[in-house]
Amino acid sequence: MHYIEGGPTGEQKNAPHNQIFSSIDNINTVRPEDRIGRLFNQEGINTPEDIRKARDYVVDIQLWDFGSKDFNRAKLDEVIKFIKVKQGKVTDEHIDEGLILLRVKCKGILLCDLTSSISSIAIIDLPPQPSLTVHEQLNLSIKDFPKTPPPSSKAQSVAVLDSGVTSAHPLLKTAIGESTSIPRSVGNGDDINGHGTMVSGLALYGDVGQSIQARIFTPKVKIYSAKVLNDSGRFDDENLITTQMREAISYFKNQYNCRVFNLSLGDSRLPYKNGKVSYWAAILDTLCRELDIVIVVSAGNIDFDLKKHGSAANHFRRYPKYLLHDDSRIIEPATGAIVLTVGSLSHSANVPVGSASSRVSLRPFALPGQPSPFTRSGPGLGNSIKPDLCEFGGNFAYDGLINSINQRIAELSVVSLNNEYLNRLFSTNIGTSFAAPKIAHIAARLFESFPHASSNLIRALLAASAVTPDPAMQLLKPHGKDAHYRICGYGHPRFEFATNSDINRMMLFNDASIKYDHFHIYQVPIPEEFVKEKGTKTIGVTLAFDPPVRHTRFDYLGVTMSFRLIRGKSIKEVAEAFRKRSKEEGKVDTLTSTTYHRKMVPASTMREGGTLQKGSFSTKMKFKPQYGENYFLVIRCEKKWALEEVYGPQRYAVVVNLEHSEPLDLYTRIRQRVRVPVRVRARH
Repeated sequence: MHYIEGGPTGEQKNAPHNQIFSSIDNINTVRPEDRIGRLFNQEGINTPEDIRKARDYVVDIQLWDFGSKDFNRAKLDEVIKFIKVKQGKVTDEHIDEGLILLRVKCKGILLCDLTSSISSIAIIDLPPQPSLTVHEQLNLSIKDFPKTPPPSSKAQSVAVLDSGVTSAHPLLKTAIGESTSIPRSVGNGDDINGHGTMVSGLALYGDVGQSIQARIFTPKVKIYSAKVLNDSGRFDDENLITTQMREAISYFKNQYNCRVFNLSLGDSRLPYKNGKVSYWAAILDTLCRELDIVIVVSAGNIDFDLKKHGSAANHFRRYPKYLLHDDSRIIEPATGAIVLTVGSLSHSANVPVGSASSRVSLRPFALPGQPSPFTRSGPGLGNSIKPDLCEFGGNFAYDGLINSINQRIAELSVVSLNNEYLNRLFSTNIGTSFAAPKIAHIAARLFESFPHASSNLIRALLAASAVTPDPAMQLLKPHGKDAHYRICGYGHPRFEFATNSDINRMMLFNDASIKYDHFHIYQVPIPEEFVKEKGTKTIGVTLAFDPPVRHTRFDYLGVTMSFRLIRGKSIKEVAEAFRKRSKEEGKVDTLTSTTYHRKMVPASTMREGGTLQKGSFSTKMKFKPQYGENYFLVIRCEKKWALEEVYGPQRYAVVVNLEHSEPLDLYTRIRQRVRVPVRVRARH
């Protein structure tokens, strides 16, 4: 097993834990500090004592919904009267079913009174603020930036299958390779629609907005483009989708050795309803395996439908619960088992200001780090975790004044490159379409960092580095223990985490292959300091494999794999426990029902449906001495319908991450112990 080199990087700490109450059973149990909102928390105001009593504040006050408009009106009037008596000023109000708000100007001393004296108040928080730079960004010209250099000779590439690309865009042209149409009947490679150019900009730069703010664009990857849609945004009428996908993907892999492909396309008429996946998804999975490539696919968007979802107010009130409904499942071809499916997070809760739009009734659906209100959810095939990962794809707002949903607010949208660059360099939009290419960008950069890696290893590194943002965790917690996996997958990947070890964090990996119905055992070193030092200890395991698939079979995967982490046993005892027994010997004891098996989250029953599996555990408790200085990771491969003489041994990659909250020198300790990897091959 290898270790990720590069030494300490000073990984940035996570943001402080902030909790927001979405609902409680008994309003009388709410403490004053519970009424202080998240934006106040970000300013360091967590209790009424933190509020500066003499300071002038502008705040939004949200009241509990008491079930009827008349009762809500009465409660609102009580609060307004209290505020006026205390010399505060109410500048705006909004009341409808489920949403009661006030915009208030007052001294801090009144805010303290409101948090402790008025039981009908749910949350007091600072108003949403605009990102004034968005409109400034959209108005910048090419003169505001230095000349864009070409990517380095070592840069890897992303092939974008979309509506084409505007190759002449000044921020694209130095990094664009071939741009073509497949099939030729869809026209030339130019992007009339604009979707493909936005996707290509994000695949090239990752975060275009960050490059704008830095006033410099430095391409880290190369971009190729296959126009697979005609100018009306439709696929070709004569070619099968399987033919078109194979032709486009095989061309760029064989011609340019492209290892990463982005497909921000899907059929919203086909949400996954369990059962078989589509032949569109199946051909993508097959190509992933045959060509050893990473294909990134967007999860799809939930389109607001007045007939289906009821009023806009009802839709706003039901966020995020509706994300978990059957109608909100991922769409084809995001159901693929080997493709990387990407959901969306909100990056901003800013709404515009101005005389016409500063009203309190304009409310963002999601806070930063929460699921986008349009992202689709899993599970996928065999109850697998889908989407696999998530990235920032935008947000939208509810306008209570006119009872509508506004999906076109620039401040809530993703910024990328505009196909009509002569009019404006940049454009904005929202969707999982614009989350997916950011993952493709990271995948290509990982291939540059690990040029000999398999596509399995790249997928495993992405998942191993991923974390679900705390705002999403807190929001989804009341909706079930698996809700965040269904919407966010394994979370948001971090490039620096995937490419560098730190002084208190070590990542080990291996690319390998395994015979069917065999298992491998890896020795995972546990340094003494890791065991004894106080603090939070985390061990994570990520497994990725690319089995043969067959659309015509209900058991879609020809091979399945799984892992177990065993402690307190010798390698011989572990091998004996997992080996195949004859009928005369009786049932095998794999140690999985004992304390020697270290359970992880998510549970094996949830993660093992997929070809990308991650499990981890964290504890502040000291490890028991009898567990020893080594754990053993057992990787198992089980044949379903695949024939090894046809498909060969199963390829896989595994990543193990050890992390301690204290600044221990894990990097040096573990590096000394993994110079010679330990791996046992055995049949089970």
